[in-house]
Amino acid sequence: MIFGITGNIAKDELWPLLNRLIAWMNSEGIHFQLHTPIVEGLLQRSLISSESAQDISTDNPANTSTMILSIGGDGTLLHTAYEVGASEVPILGINIGYLGFLADVESSRIQDAFQLLLTQQYEIEERSALSILGPYTGWALNDVVITRQPSEGLAAIDVFVDGIRLNRYWGDGLIIATPTGSTAYSLAVGGPIVMPGSNVVIVSPVAPHSLTVRPIVLPASSTLTIELSSRSADCTIAFDGRAYQFSNKEDPFTISRADHSIRLVRLKGTNYFGTLRSKLSWGMGPQMGH
Repeated sequence: MIFGITGNIAKDELWPLLNRLIAWMNSEGIHFQLHTPIVEGLLQRSLISSESAQDISTDNPANTSTMILSIGGDGTLLHTAYEVGASEVPILGINIGYLGFLADVESSRIQDAFQLLLTQQYEIEERSALSILGPYTGWALNDVVITRQPSEGLAAIDVFVDGIRLNRYWGDGLIIATPTGSTAYSLAVGGPIVMPGSNVVIVSPVAPHSLTVRPIVLPASSTLTIELSSRSADCTIAFDGRAYQFSNKEDPFTISRADHSIRLVRLKGTNYFGTLRSKLSWGMGPQMGH
C-alpha cells in the first residue's frame, strides 16, 4: 500500500507533525508520497533534503497512491476530495483543525490510525456528491450555496423539483446539501443532521423572509432547477466554497446526484454517532453555574 499525503500548508501545526510522521514512516518501512506543495514547504524549512524530496513528491496523489491521508480540517478534506474526483481513491481525514466532522481522526492518533490501516481494520463509506450544470459546471461533496450580494436587497430564488415548482425563496440565500454536508452550513441555519448513506438531499433557506419557510428533505434522485427571479438581487453560487457570480436571471442551474461518490475511510472502533457526540458535546449533561 502506498499512502498519499495532502495537508493544509497554512497551518503551523502541520510541519512538526509531518517531520515526526516522515521519520516514523521511514523507520517502519511504510511507502508514501507527499503532495508537491507539502514537499516544497518541508524544503523551505530544511526538514527534508532535496534528494529525498524528488523520491517522495507527487503532483497528483490520486494517481500514485492507494489511499490518501488529508491532514488539516474539513476544508482540507474537501479540497483533497476535489483533487481525487472520480478516481475513487479512499481518503482518511486527520484533524488538526477546530471541529472536524469529515477529518475526524485526531492528529495525536495518527500512528494508531496507520496500524489499523496496515492491518485492514477499516471500512469504506461511500459519500454521495452533487453534480451542477449551468453557466458554471462542477460538483460538490458538501453543498451548493447561493447567497445574495451585500447591499443588493433580498435574493429571490425559484426552485423546481423534477420540473414541479417547489417555492420561491426570499431571503439571504439557499443551501442544497448532501447528507455529508448536513453538518456544515446547512446545520448552522437550522437544517437537519442526516446520517451518511441516506439517499436524500436537503434544501435549507438562509435567513428566509417568511417564518413559515423551513428546510425540506428530498429524494436524492430528484433533479433541482435553480433560477433567480427577475426581482432578485444578484447572487453568488458556491460549490463546496468554490464561488462564482450568479446574476443572469435567464440562465438556470440544475443540481442532481453526481455519477461518482467520494470514498471516506472509517477506522475500526469509530462510528458516525460517536463523532456527533464528540464534536457536538452531546450527552455532557447540564452545565451548572456557581
